[in-house]
This record gives sequence, C-alpha cells and structure tokens, in this order.
Amino acid sequence: KLAMAGVGVGYFDGLLVNSYALIRETFSSFELDVGDEGRFRNRRKFLKYFGGGKELLSNLAMFALPKKKRIREELTRHYLATARVYECLVPFINACIEEPGVHVGVVSRNFTLNPGATIRHVLAMSGINEPDLDFVIPLSVGVKKTDVLEGMRSPRYRMNVLAGDEIGDYKAAVATGYTPLIAAYGFDDPARLRKRGGVPGAALCNTPEQLAAQLWRLARLYVDAPISSLPQQRGQGLPLATGSRMDNRVDQPLAGDVMPAS
Repeated sequence: KLAMAGVGVGYFDGLLVNSYALIRETFSSFELDVGDEGRFRNRRKFLKYFGGGKELLSNLAMFALPKKKRIREELTRHYLATARVYECLVPFINACIEEPGVHVGVVSRNFTLNPGATIRHVLAMSGINEPDLDFVIPLSVGVKKTDVLEGMRSPRYRMNVLAGDEIGDYKAAVATGYTPLIAAYGFDDPARLRKRGGVPGAALCNTPEQLAAQLWRLARLYVDAPISSLPQQRGQGLPLATGSRMDNRVDQPLAGDVMPAS
C-alpha cells in the first residue's frame, strides 16, 4: 500500500475566484439584480441568484427558461475572459501539483456551460499547471458533496484537507473526515458562517492571503517549496505543525489542525 502524504480538495467559485463580480456583471446585462455583495452573501443557495426582498419580484418577472440558457452562455463568456485565481494561491497550488506525494484538485458546482473545461481554462490562464492537476470534478445539481468526498478518501492518505467557502462545504468536510479551511471572503458572510454554520474561528480565513498561509502551514511537511515569502498573519489561524505526530501513521491530524466534530 502506497502511503501518500495527502489529498487536497478545493472548491472553485468564491474560494479561488471572485465569482460575485462575474455573476453581478452577467445578471445586470439581462436587467437582473443580485443585490449588493453583503446581502448576496447572506442568502441561501439559489436565492443568491434570485435576489432578496428588494430584487426578488423584479427578477422573477424578468426571468424565463429561454433566458436561463442565455444567462449561462454569458456567464461562461465572462468566466473565460476575465475570471482569474487569486494570485497568492497560485504558487501553493503549483507546488502541490509538483509534489508526487500530494493529490490536489478542484470540485465545483459551477453553473457555466461545460464547467469542467471552463474551470480548467481559468486555472491555466491564471498560471496554474492545469494539465497536471489530479482531478477537476464538476458537480451537477442534486449530486451530494459528501458522496464525492467519501469516494475520494483513502487510507493511504495521511492528511485530507478541504478548502471551501460555504456552510455546506464545512458540513461536508466534517461529515467525511476532512480538515476544513473555510474562506470567509467567498459566497457566505463570516457572521453567517459562524452563527448559522457553526464554523469555528480557527477554520476561517478572512482573505485569500490568509488561506494561502494556512494551506502552506498544513502542507509544509510534504511540499518542497518555501513558505517564508508568503504572508504571515500574526495571531491568526493555525500554529505551525510539527512532524512528530505524523510518523508512520494514517489519517493523523497536524498539530493545531482543525478537527472534525465528534
């Protein structure tokens, strides 16, 4: 049995790219209003796109099934033309791709047309070594995140990390035994993540730079790349891990790691 260092799973929209700006621009071209970013991030699931009390009735009046395909076509064009991964995350992703002991990839419920190809295009245009990614998995509507994550787990991995940006991502990570790192700058508001989702502060990353620093700390035992040049967030996040707890063990957490709830 091959003992792999770990598997890293990252979501795409909101975590790696600023999807709100793309969605707002796309919807506005159809005279649809998703509202300001603060209220957008406090809505549940599909209500993010239909709007809140101020926008809902107007959007429903303008929305029709024939228009849905045109919205997806326009959203796809925006992604292909302008979506880019946050620059500070690119070196971490590339370092993991180059490390043979780490499997890394993207899982996403992206609503563009041909989401797998769209995601790979954005990754490549952002400077990520996309051809060597271990996986890109688009999730269709109705597919449970937990089913996919459970299928990816293996006893040969000594560490399983999931980076996401929504309450559902955190719950899926906890349910399937992944270490969660949740971006508080993505699709769900920080207060919503904490109060509605029960996400602990130690699992939250307020900026892409803090997420990059946390990921480097978790992976530094296995990824042969420097972390000294990355932003260090004083007094925030996880303490640096030590290697003693990982020797010849399977599925053991790093020191200071955020453990799934028992």
